[in-house]
Amino acid sequence: MERISLEELGKQIGAATGSDAELDRLIRDKLDAGNASSPRYSSSVDDCIALIGAVLPGWAWHVGHGARGIFPYASLHPKSPAGDGSEPRAEATAPTVPLALLQALVKALLLKD
Repeated sequence: MERISLEELGKQIGAATGSDAELDRLIRDKLDAGNASSPRYSSSVDDCIALIGAVLPGWAWHVGHGARGIFPYASLHPKSPAGDGSEPRAEATAPTVPLALLQALVKALLLKD
């Protein structure tokens, strides 16, 4: 099995519109390979939050609605004791909260590299 790049995974998450078992498998294989279960990242906020905690410990997340109030958005950033806003921030808007969290997660991982 060929491993997918983080950039390609981000593109696939960005193209998703809802629950997708194949996408869930790709995410698990790329980001959570030690997980023997079958998480439902593309449809479960709880599974997304657990994944964020596993791959970005010490990062905070926030979800809400985008500026137009139509689509959910998510933002991730490292917890900063100073809170001066200088920390990197990854933001995404998507059709669902889980997909917004996943897009922001991939963006955050790319920022770290």
